[in-house]
Amino acid sequence: MTNTPTRTTPDEIPEPPRKSPWSRRAQIVRALWGVLGVPLFRFSPTPLHGWRRFLLRRFGASIGKNVRIHPAAKVIIPWNLTIHDNAVVHDRAILYALGPISIGQDSEIGSLSHICAGTHDYTDPKFTLLREPITIGPRCILGTATFIAPRVVLAPGTITHPRAAIYANTEPDTQYIGNPAKPVPCETERA
Repeated sequence: MTNTPTRTTPDEIPEPPRKSPWSRRAQIVRALWGVLGVPLFRFSPTPLHGWRRFLLRRFGASIGKNVRIHPAAKVIIPWNLTIHDNAVVHDRAILYALGPISIGQDSEIGSLSHICAGTHDYTDPKFTLLREPITIGPRCILGTATFIAPRVVLAPGTITHPRAAIYANTEPDTQYIGNPAKPVPCETERA
């Protein structure tokens, strides 16, 4: 009789126990935001930007003057959000602020864009949550459905074309296109 080792299938390997990365207080505030804040934000009339600024500030966000956020934008964890003066967040944009998100003055976040300040450590068996910051500099314009990955800094004046995916820091006053996004070559003036 030979001694053959038994193999285990992935379904038979027990998953390691997971502990919530959120404190009890954070869990309560997140529940309050979901039950009270989100409906009050979501169902407010589009022109009531002041109401949405007020509501986000009550939940800990730092919101500058004349910021306009569409009611169909989705804000996760507003207390990790800083939006500077005159910034605009369009409809159905997702501000996934598991980590800090800072949106610079006069910047514009396009419809359906996803600013994702959270991920998981896939090399850790516990799949640890990573809350990485994202900084969007002043005068940035994100085209429709742009994705910004955690730990990215968009330099001032960065412009993304629709559906661009930014995984690395950008250069100032540069346009980006594609997934992964690459700088758009500049056309030189002709004499």
